[in-house]
Amino acid sequence: MGGFDYLRLIAAILVVAHHARVLNGQPPLMLGSGLDPGALGVGIFFVISGALVAGSLERAPKTSTFLAKRALRIFPGLLVALVLTAFVLGPLVTSLSPRAYLLDPEPSGYVLRNLSLYAVTYALPGVFLAAPVAGIVNGSLWTLRLEFTAYLALAVLGAARQVNARTLAALAGLAAIVAAALHLSGLDARGDLFRIAHLAALNGFLFLTGAALHLGRVRPRLWMVLASLVLLATPAWFLGLPLAVLRLGQVDLPKPPADLSYGLYIYSFPLQQWLAEGRQLNLATSLALTLPFAALSWFLVEKPALRLKARLGGDEAPAIRPLASPSGTATD
Repeated sequence: MGGFDYLRLIAAILVVAHHARVLNGQPPLMLGSGLDPGALGVGIFFVISGALVAGSLERAPKTSTFLAKRALRIFPGLLVALVLTAFVLGPLVTSLSPRAYLLDPEPSGYVLRNLSLYAVTYALPGVFLAAPVAGIVNGSLWTLRLEFTAYLALAVLGAARQVNARTLAALAGLAAIVAAALHLSGLDARGDLFRIAHLAALNGFLFLTGAALHLGRVRPRLWMVLASLVLLATPAWFLGLPLAVLRLGQVDLPKPPADLSYGLYIYSFPLQQWLAEGRQLNLATSLALTLPFAALSWFLVEKPALRLKARLGGDEAPAIRPLASPSGTATD
């Protein structure tokens, strides 16, 4: 089913569009109260991930197999992106001499720490210091930590035989309460710890809701989706997103020849910083520079890794039925 593939690509482009503004030093374009294109794109990713990863766990209930498949989806592409950023892009753009840069231990530390997912670092020596948003090499990496933590949580629930729609819906409700409480109290704006807790709760809600909707075999009616979309203009936008994403993802579309969403996500930020430092950053230049890297990442790294996933057993096709008319032909 191709609906989710196209939604992932749209989500990645939303993130790229958001960064094309903020990395130029401009205020973000607001789509609603507290909702910008970057938050919407990341939110879409988490809903889709919850739905598809829950399906993967159903088909590969062995915890080690499940986690191995998740690792093969994240780490090969990430490793190559980190190495290219630290040892190809870094020497090209640093304010240091190439020799001083390469003798510095920080480029190697950048790769290793970010590859761990939990020791994320954003700086490389002398890199992007003249950019409007100075010194940050790849500000998109923080979400991968949340993503993999969600995988680990789902694996623990699976080992405890608690991966079911009811349990996940209850946990999603708890996450929504925490996210709303942090936001309404203003704590999410009072330091990094509360901000990280708010983002973890918010995106945890989206992931868990996507998983719960999949396991409950929910097929949203159009009126439900339209009603939920009204919430996108409010501070409770995240409550309305999962039904809309699931409905659109269930549309039966031809599968695209390549999934460029992950490559766009992990390569766009450093390349956009390069463009911003040269005062050449906009959405068109961002996509023109990043799409070739995303394509190479897919065909040379991610797709071969997916072949290894297939050898681990289990059907990797989404176990989500497309929306269809009574006669059996796809609608929408």
